[in-house]
Amino acid sequence: MHNLETQVFVSFDLETTGLKPDFGDRIIEIAAIPIFNGKIKRKFEFHTLINPKIRIPVEGSQFHKLNNKDIENAPTMNEIFPKFKEYIANTILVSHNAKMDMLFLDVAAKESGTLPVENYYIDTLEIAKVLLDRGPYSLESLSKKFNIYVGRSHRAYEDALMTAKLFLIFIKKFGLKNLGDFIKKWRG
Repeated sequence: MHNLETQVFVSFDLETTGLKPDFGDRIIEIAAIPIFNGKIKRKFEFHTLINPKIRIPVEGSQFHKLNNKDIENAPTMNEIFPKFKEYIANTILVSHNAKMDMLFLDVAAKESGTLPVENYYIDTLEIAKVLLDRGPYSLESLSKKFNIYVGRSHRAYEDALMTAKLFLIFIKKFGLKNLGDFIKKWRG
């Protein structure tokens, strides 16, 4: 399948207007940070706010601290999605609760008239639930447990960075070869 030792992984996270892409919630922030050869490569990161062309509900703003003013001049998903898809080409995506993020990417692809993402991915939430003795398994809880908390969560960049650091901890703890069993192909 993949030579994991030479594979580029991309830790990514999204912030959205809500949790239900099938009911109109949309992406308002994307952050992605590459990992290569056991190191986070911040020099090559991808980060942007996105104007979803819908209002951010108050509950969403309270969660991630982004409001409608923050995104009013941001590029749209039609502008961003093709660039993001090119950025992640030939990488294995790393996410905490990957299925949720991947479903939002499916909707973004459809709405931007682009083919869906078909990357391989690995979910740090799934790894934690299977290989760690006990929870809680939230990204914030695990980041605090492993002393990698960056002082702010529920923003795409910080969460992508903590996910990348958590993934590297899992590599050291369990071995990259063993984590290979968690890699799946997304078929949106």
